[in-house]
Amino acid sequence: MGRLGKYFLAIFLLLFSGLSYGVVLPKRDQVVKKAADLLDNWSVSYVYGGSKLGDPEHCEACNACLDRKKSGPKERFSDCPVCTKCSLDCSHYTFEVFKQAGLSSTYLTTALMNNLSPQELASRYQLLDIGTAMGRAMPGDLLVYDGHVVLLEKKYPDGRGDVIHSTSGKELRGPGNGIQRERRAQLENFRGPVLRILRHLDLAKEMRDFYLQRRSGSANERKPSFTQE
Repeated sequence: MGRLGKYFLAIFLLLFSGLSYGVVLPKRDQVVKKAADLLDNWSVSYVYGGSKLGDPEHCEACNACLDRKKSGPKERFSDCPVCTKCSLDCSHYTFEVFKQAGLSSTYLTTALMNNLSPQELASRYQLLDIGTAMGRAMPGDLLVYDGHVVLLEKKYPDGRGDVIHSTSGKELRGPGNGIQRERRAQLENFRGPVLRILRHLDLAKEMRDFYLQRRSGSANERKPSFTQE
C-alpha cells in the first residue's frame, strides 16, 4: 500500500472504526443510487468486452438476439453484432456507475484492478486500495475478485452484503438482465477470495472530510467557555 493509501487508511481507522452503519454521505449515496438505477431502469445484457450503454432500442435488440442464439459470453459479439451498441461487462458497469455519479473515472479492466500498484491505481485511476479486510469496506466500494468486480450496495454487521454487478454466471431474467443484485452475499468469498477492495478517491476524501469536521466539532464542544464580568 502506497503513502497515499496509508494516509487515507489511517484516517479511516482512527475516525471511522465502529461508525460505518447509518452514515449517509452525498457522493457515496449518489454512487449507490446510480448502481441501483442501472439495475432497475435499464435492460442491458452482459457481454464480455461490452462497453456501451446504448439507447433502449439497441439494448432490447441485443437481448432478443442473445435469447435466440444462446451464445456464451465470449461469443456474443460475433453472434450478435448489435450488442456492440448496448452491452456491459462487469468492469464497464462499475465504470458507468462512477461516470453517471459524476466521479472522475478512467476505465480499467479487472486484471489491472488486481495487478497495478496502489500508487498507480491512485494516481492514474483515482482508486484507493484499502486492502482485503471486509471490515473496512463501505457501500460504493468495488470488491475485486479473480476476473470479476462488483459494487457493494449494502453491508451487514455479520460481514455479508448486497452487491450489484453485471454478470452472465447463470440464466438471468428480470430487471437489469445482465445487471443483477445479489442479496446477503458472502463478500469475502463471493467469486473466490476477494483480492482487493478499491474506493474512489472522491469517496475517501468525502469520508475523511466528514469525520475530521465531526471530530473538530466535538473538540469545540468540549472547550470551556469564558465570559467577562
